[in-house]
Amino acid sequence: MISSLRSRTALVTKKLLYGTRGEPFSFGDFRLRYVVGTRPVRLKYATSTDVVSRNDAKQAQFFLDNVRVGQVVLDIGGHYGEYAVLFAALVGSTGRVISFEPDIDARPLLRANLALNGFTDRVIVEDCAVSDTVGPQLLFARQGNSKSSLARAGLGGSPADDDVQKYEVPVVRLDEYVRRTQLQYPDFIKLDVEGAEINALRGAGDVLRSKVVIVCELHPYAWRGFGTSFGDLLRVVEDSGRSISYLDNAEQIDQGPKYGAVVIS
Repeated sequence: MISSLRSRTALVTKKLLYGTRGEPFSFGDFRLRYVVGTRPVRLKYATSTDVVSRNDAKQAQFFLDNVRVGQVVLDIGGHYGEYAVLFAALVGSTGRVISFEPDIDARPLLRANLALNGFTDRVIVEDCAVSDTVGPQLLFARQGNSKSSLARAGLGGSPADDDVQKYEVPVVRLDEYVRRTQLQYPDFIKLDVEGAEINALRGAGDVLRSKVVIVCELHPYAWRGFGTSFGDLLRVVEDSGRSISYLDNAEQIDQGPKYGAVVIS
């Protein structure tokens, strides 16, 4: 209760302090800005005991260490643009970023964060979800929070929760999207789709056989709702001739699935 009150007080203070200029945030050598309440986790949390904060910080550090000017990056599950802004800074004016975000409440904040940093022309924002099918599907969401998903199981919580929204969104297969838009194969993909990750990978067989490096967040608790399993993930990776390992070196794939990011390379 006290922690929640402190968080609300800090948020109000920041809004008064930064207003429409956005909260300044340092990512490596980059000085970026985010709408108050939407900034990413700080890199110092890479050693946190909180698994979510630690996972996010490790992903951000990986991209800082590896993405280069002029590259193409796909941000699948863009949310508020926490990573899209970073990717735009990393690839520079000669690179390209495509951010997929189907949540109608999250997408305006994604666009606002891009605009705060002058990156609107560097990032294409797509309003579709990514899976192994094409056509409209129901999205389950909670007013723009980070857990919108193509299956109710992706939200966590109780099936009886009364704050869940349901509405149709367009869904694409990544291979089909790349062909249709004549996009060159990306150098990196960040894939965070709240349980639909195996489905998304199944729809990206051609992309997987390119030289792309994928950082994929796993949500095993939601897989049953998508009809997928850990074995399905391993088969997709094996069929593409790739390897898979947890981003956190303390975790091992042969120990089974758990929440966290893996690198498919």
